[in-house]
Amino acid sequence: MKIKKTVYGILLSIAILFTTYFICDFILDLSKDYSLWGFGALLGFILLLITTHFYYSKGKRFLPTKLIMFLAVFAVVLFIFMSSPSTRFATKVLPSYISFLLGVLAGAIYSDHGIQKRHLYTSLLFLFPFFLNLNFYTSWVHLIEFGNISGKVDDHIYIPFEVQDINDNTLQNEDFRGKIVVLDFWFISCGPCWVKFPDLQKLHEKYQDNPQVEVYAVNRPMPKDKPNQLFQSIEEKDYTFPVLRGTQKVMDDFDIYVYPTIVVLDQEGNVSYMGKIEGVEEVIQKLSN
Repeated sequence: MKIKKTVYGILLSIAILFTTYFICDFILDLSKDYSLWGFGALLGFILLLITTHFYYSKGKRFLPTKLIMFLAVFAVVLFIFMSSPSTRFATKVLPSYISFLLGVLAGAIYSDHGIQKRHLYTSLLFLFPFFLNLNFYTSWVHLIEFGNISGKVDDHIYIPFEVQDINDNTLQNEDFRGKIVVLDFWFISCGPCWVKFPDLQKLHEKYQDNPQVEVYAVNRPMPKDKPNQLFQSIEEKDYTFPVLRGTQKVMDDFDIYVYPTIVVLDQEGNVSYMGKIEGVEEVIQKLSN
Protein backbone atom coordinates (compact mmCIF):
# COMPACT_ATOMS: atom_id res chain seq x y z
CA MET A 1 0.00 0.00 0.00
CA LYS A 2 2.87 2.34 0.85
CA ILE A 3 4.58 1.62 -2.48
CA LYS A 4 1.33 2.29 -4.32
CA LYS A 5 0.94 5.62 -2.54
CA THR A 6 4.54 6.54 -3.39
CA VAL A 7 3.98 5.73 -7.07
CA TYR A 8 0.80 7.79 -7.10
CA GLY A 9 2.68 10.61 -5.42
CA ILE A 10 5.39 10.58 -8.07
CA LEU A 11 2.86 10.50 -10.90
CA LEU A 12 0.91 13.33 -9.28
CA SER A 13 4.07 15.40 -8.93
CA ILE A 14 4.82 14.95 -12.62
CA ALA A 15 1.23 15.85 -13.49
CA ILE A 16 1.40 19.05 -11.42
CA LEU A 17 4.65 20.12 -13.04
CA PHE A 18 3.51 19.29 -16.57
CA THR A 19 0.01 20.78 -16.29
CA THR A 20 1.17 24.03 -14.69
CA TYR A 21 3.99 24.48 -17.19
CA PHE A 22 1.68 23.69 -20.11
CA ILE A 23 -0.93 26.25 -18.99
CA CYS A 24 1.72 28.97 -18.72
CA ASP A 25 3.11 28.10 -22.14
CA PHE A 26 -0.36 27.99 -23.72
CA ILE A 27 -1.34 31.36 -22.29
CA LEU A 28 1.86 33.10 -23.37
CA ASP A 29 1.56 31.61 -26.85
CA LEU A 30 -2.07 32.78 -26.99
CA SER A 31 -0.85 36.26 -26.16
CA LYS A 32 1.50 36.72 -29.12
CA ASP A 33 -0.80 39.52 -30.17
CA TYR A 34 -0.12 41.96 -27.34
CA SER A 35 -3.74 43.20 -27.50
CA LEU A 36 -4.72 39.81 -26.01
CA TRP A 37 -2.23 39.81 -23.16
CA GLY A 38 -4.67 41.25 -20.65
CA PHE A 39 -7.17 38.52 -21.44
CA GLY A 40 -4.39 35.94 -21.39
CA ALA A 41 -3.23 37.00 -17.92
CA LEU A 42 -6.80 36.74 -16.64
CA LEU A 43 -7.37 33.36 -18.26
CA GLY A 44 -4.04 32.07 -16.98
CA PHE A 45 -4.91 33.14 -13.44
CA ILE A 46 -8.27 31.37 -13.59
CA LEU A 47 -6.89 28.17 -15.11
CA LEU A 48 -4.06 27.93 -12.59
CA LEU A 49 -6.46 28.66 -9.72
CA ILE A 50 -8.75 25.83 -10.86
CA THR A 51 -5.83 23.47 -11.51
CA THR A 52 -4.19 24.12 -8.15
CA HIS A 53 -7.51 23.72 -6.34
CA PHE A 54 -8.09 20.44 -8.15
CA TYR A 55 -4.68 19.04 -7.16
CA TYR A 56 -5.16 20.22 -3.59
CA SER A 57 -8.55 18.56 -3.21
CA LYS A 58 -7.71 15.33 -5.06
CA GLY A 59 -4.01 14.96 -4.35
CA LYS A 60 -3.68 15.68 -0.65
CA ARG A 61 -4.05 11.95 0.04
CA PHE A 62 -0.80 11.30 -1.79
CA LEU A 63 1.22 14.49 -1.31
CA PRO A 64 1.49 17.14 1.42
CA THR A 65 -0.34 20.31 0.43
CA LYS A 66 2.85 22.35 0.89
CA LEU A 67 4.61 20.11 -1.62
CA ILE A 68 1.75 20.56 -4.10
CA MET A 69 2.12 24.31 -3.70
CA PHE A 70 5.89 24.10 -4.11
CA LEU A 71 5.65 22.01 -7.28
CA ALA A 72 3.14 24.39 -8.89
CA VAL A 73 5.23 27.45 -8.04
CA PHE A 74 8.39 25.68 -9.22
CA ALA A 75 6.73 24.91 -12.57
CA VAL A 76 5.82 28.58 -13.04
CA VAL A 77 9.33 29.76 -12.08
CA LEU A 78 10.86 27.16 -14.40
CA PHE A 79 8.64 28.39 -17.21
CA ILE A 80 9.68 31.98 -16.55
CA PHE A 81 13.37 31.10 -16.93
CA MET A 82 12.77 28.89 -19.96
CA SER A 83 10.54 31.38 -21.82
CA SER A 84 12.54 34.59 -21.29
CA PRO A 85 15.05 35.11 -24.12
CA SER A 86 15.93 38.58 -22.82
CA THR A 87 15.43 40.92 -19.92
CA ARG A 88 13.34 43.18 -22.14
CA PHE A 89 10.97 40.34 -22.99
CA ALA A 90 10.73 39.30 -19.35
CA THR A 91 9.86 42.87 -18.41
CA LYS A 92 7.21 43.03 -21.10
CA VAL A 93 5.44 39.86 -19.93
CA LEU A 94 6.05 40.45 -16.22
CA PRO A 95 2.32 41.02 -15.53
CA SER A 96 1.60 37.57 -17.00
CA TYR A 97 4.25 35.95 -14.83
CA ILE A 98 2.82 37.65 -11.75
CA SER A 99 -0.70 36.54 -12.71
CA PHE A 100 0.48 32.93 -13.04
CA LEU A 101 2.03 32.97 -9.58
CA LEU A 102 -1.03 34.68 -8.10
CA GLY A 103 -3.26 32.05 -9.74
CA VAL A 104 -1.36 29.27 -7.99
CA LEU A 105 -1.43 31.18 -4.70
CA ALA A 106 -5.16 31.86 -5.06
CA GLY A 107 -5.82 28.17 -5.72
CA ALA A 108 -3.89 27.21 -2.60
CA ILE A 109 -5.66 29.79 -0.42
CA TYR A 110 -9.08 28.87 -1.74
CA SER A 111 -8.41 25.18 -1.03
CA ASP A 112 -7.25 25.76 2.55
CA HIS A 113 -10.40 25.63 4.69
CA GLY A 114 -8.32 26.66 7.67
CA ILE A 115 -8.14 30.20 6.27
CA GLN A 116 -11.29 31.95 7.48
CA LYS A 117 -11.33 34.69 4.84
CA ARG A 118 -10.12 32.54 1.97
CA HIS A 119 -12.87 33.75 -0.38
CA LEU A 120 -11.97 37.38 0.31
CA TYR A 121 -8.24 36.80 -0.21
CA THR A 122 -8.89 34.89 -3.43
CA SER A 123 -11.07 37.73 -4.71
CA LEU A 124 -8.40 40.30 -3.88
CA LEU A 125 -5.78 38.34 -5.80
CA PHE A 126 -8.20 38.13 -8.73
CA LEU A 127 -8.25 41.93 -9.00
CA PHE A 128 -4.71 42.06 -10.43
CA PRO A 129 -5.38 40.10 -13.66
CA PHE A 130 -8.89 41.59 -13.82
CA PHE A 131 -7.51 45.13 -14.11
CA LEU A 132 -4.85 43.95 -16.54
CA ASN A 133 -7.69 42.87 -18.82
CA LEU A 134 -9.08 46.42 -18.76
CA ASN A 135 -6.38 47.68 -21.14
CA PHE A 136 -3.81 48.13 -18.37
CA TYR A 137 -1.70 45.37 -19.90
CA THR A 138 -1.91 46.96 -23.33
CA SER A 139 -0.64 50.23 -21.87
CA TRP A 140 2.19 48.39 -20.10
CA VAL A 141 3.35 46.61 -23.28
CA HIS A 142 2.99 49.83 -25.24
CA LEU A 143 5.21 51.55 -22.69
CA ILE A 144 7.87 48.81 -22.80
CA GLU A 145 7.88 48.40 -26.58
CA PHE A 146 7.17 51.91 -27.79
CA GLY A 147 8.41 53.98 -24.85
CA ASN A 148 4.97 55.51 -24.29
CA ILE A 149 1.35 54.51 -23.70
CA SER A 150 -0.19 56.65 -26.44
CA GLY A 151 2.17 56.29 -29.41
CA LYS A 152 2.97 60.00 -29.37
CA VAL A 153 6.66 60.74 -29.73
CA ASP A 154 7.80 63.82 -27.82
CA ASP A 155 11.35 63.87 -29.19
CA HIS A 156 11.20 63.69 -32.98
CA ILE A 157 14.17 61.53 -33.93
CA TYR A 158 15.75 61.30 -37.37
CA ILE A 159 16.78 57.71 -38.13
CA PRO A 160 18.81 57.04 -41.30
CA PHE A 161 17.73 53.83 -43.03
CA GLU A 162 17.80 51.95 -46.32
CA VAL A 163 15.19 49.53 -47.69
CA GLN A 164 14.55 47.85 -51.04
CA ASP A 165 11.42 47.72 -53.15
CA ILE A 166 10.17 44.81 -55.29
CA ASN A 167 12.53 45.83 -58.12
CA ASP A 168 15.57 45.83 -55.78
CA ASN A 169 15.77 49.61 -55.91
CA THR A 170 17.28 51.03 -52.74
CA LEU A 171 15.23 53.68 -50.98
CA GLN A 172 16.49 55.89 -48.18
CA ASN A 173 15.41 58.88 -46.16
CA GLU A 174 15.90 61.44 -48.89
CA ASP A 175 13.50 59.56 -51.17
CA PHE A 176 10.68 60.23 -48.69
CA ARG A 177 11.50 63.82 -47.75
CA GLY A 178 8.55 66.18 -48.00
CA LYS A 179 6.02 63.38 -47.48
CA ILE A 180 4.21 61.80 -44.58
CA VAL A 181 5.36 58.18 -44.57
CA VAL A 182 3.59 55.31 -42.78
CA LEU A 183 5.82 52.27 -42.19
CA ASP A 184 4.22 49.03 -40.99
CA PHE A 185 6.96 46.72 -39.68
CA TRP A 186 6.07 43.03 -40.03
CA PHE A 187 7.39 39.54 -40.82
CA ILE A 188 5.82 36.71 -42.80
CA SER A 189 4.95 34.31 -39.96
CA CYS A 190 3.58 37.07 -37.74
CA GLY A 191 -0.09 36.20 -37.13
CA PRO A 192 -1.07 39.58 -35.62
CA CYS A 193 0.54 41.32 -38.62
CA TRP A 194 -1.85 39.60 -41.01
CA VAL A 195 -4.78 40.42 -38.76
CA LYS A 196 -3.97 44.12 -39.08
CA PHE A 197 -3.23 44.13 -42.82
CA PRO A 198 -6.87 44.85 -43.80
CA ASP A 199 -6.57 48.09 -41.81
CA LEU A 200 -3.33 48.92 -43.58
CA GLN A 201 -4.99 48.22 -46.91
CA LYS A 202 -7.83 50.63 -46.07
CA LEU A 203 -5.29 53.27 -45.09
CA HIS A 204 -3.41 52.74 -48.36
CA GLU A 205 -6.59 53.00 -50.44
CA LYS A 206 -7.61 56.19 -48.66
CA TYR A 207 -4.31 57.97 -49.35
CA GLN A 208 -3.07 56.32 -52.54
CA ASP A 209 -4.11 59.36 -54.60
CA ASN A 210 -2.59 61.78 -52.12
CA PRO A 211 1.00 62.56 -53.23
CA GLN A 212 1.84 63.82 -49.75
CA VAL A 213 1.16 60.50 -47.98
CA GLU A 214 2.78 57.12 -48.62
CA VAL A 215 2.01 53.82 -46.92
CA TYR A 216 4.43 50.86 -46.84
CA ALA A 217 4.77 47.46 -45.24
CA VAL A 218 8.41 47.01 -44.21
CA ASN A 219 9.34 43.35 -43.92
CA ARG A 220 11.72 41.92 -41.38
CA PRO A 221 13.74 39.13 -43.04
CA MET A 222 13.64 35.74 -41.32
CA PRO A 223 15.98 32.76 -41.91
CA LYS A 224 13.19 30.54 -43.25
CA ASP A 225 11.89 33.09 -45.76
CA LYS A 226 12.08 32.14 -49.42
CA PRO A 227 13.40 34.62 -52.01
CA ASN A 228 10.76 37.28 -52.72
CA GLN A 229 8.26 35.48 -50.49
CA LEU A 230 7.53 38.77 -48.77
CA PHE A 231 6.20 40.24 -52.00
CA GLN A 232 4.40 37.11 -53.21
CA SER A 233 2.61 36.50 -49.90
CA ILE A 234 1.11 40.00 -50.00
CA GLU A 235 0.07 39.67 -53.65
CA GLU A 236 -1.60 36.31 -52.97
CA LYS A 237 -3.87 38.00 -50.45
CA ASP A 238 -4.76 40.70 -53.02
CA TYR A 239 -3.29 43.51 -50.95
CA THR A 240 -2.08 46.43 -53.03
CA PHE A 241 -0.03 48.44 -50.56
CA PRO A 242 3.68 48.52 -51.51
CA VAL A 243 6.08 46.24 -49.65
CA LEU A 244 9.68 47.06 -48.79
CA ARG A 245 12.43 44.65 -47.82
CA GLY A 246 14.01 45.73 -44.57
CA THR A 247 17.01 44.43 -42.69
CA GLN A 248 17.66 43.51 -39.08
CA LYS A 249 19.68 46.71 -38.82
CA VAL A 250 16.62 48.74 -39.80
CA MET A 251 14.57 46.98 -37.12
CA ASP A 252 17.27 47.61 -34.52
CA ASP A 253 17.75 51.25 -35.51
CA PHE A 254 14.01 51.90 -35.19
CA ASP A 255 13.97 49.91 -31.93
CA ILE A 256 11.31 47.51 -33.23
CA TYR A 257 10.70 44.61 -30.84
CA VAL A 258 7.01 43.85 -31.32
CA TYR A 259 5.12 43.20 -34.54
CA PRO A 260 3.26 44.81 -36.09
CA THR A 261 4.57 48.24 -35.16
CA ILE A 262 3.57 51.36 -37.06
CA VAL A 263 6.02 54.22 -37.46
CA VAL A 264 4.99 57.54 -39.02
CA LEU A 265 7.65 59.87 -40.40
CA ASP A 266 6.88 63.55 -40.81
CA GLN A 267 7.82 65.63 -43.83
CA GLU A 268 11.34 66.12 -42.45
CA GLY A 269 11.86 62.39 -41.99
CA ASN A 270 11.57 62.49 -38.21
CA VAL A 271 9.68 59.83 -36.27
CA SER A 272 6.45 61.46 -35.13
CA TYR A 273 4.50 58.35 -34.11
CA MET A 274 5.30 54.82 -33.01
CA GLY A 275 2.59 52.39 -31.99
CA LYS A 276 -0.53 50.68 -33.30
CA ILE A 277 -2.32 51.39 -36.56
CA GLU A 278 -5.40 52.65 -34.77
CA GLY A 279 -3.63 55.92 -33.93
CA VAL A 280 -2.24 56.65 -37.40
CA GLU A 281 -5.17 58.58 -38.92
CA GLU A 282 -5.04 61.26 -36.26
CA VAL A 283 -1.30 61.70 -36.75
CA ILE A 284 -1.63 62.03 -40.52
CA GLN A 285 -4.33 64.66 -40.13
CA LYS A 286 -2.23 66.71 -37.70
CA LEU A 287 0.87 66.51 -39.91
CA SER A 288 -1.17 67.49 -42.97
CA ASN A 289 -2.40 70.72 -41.39
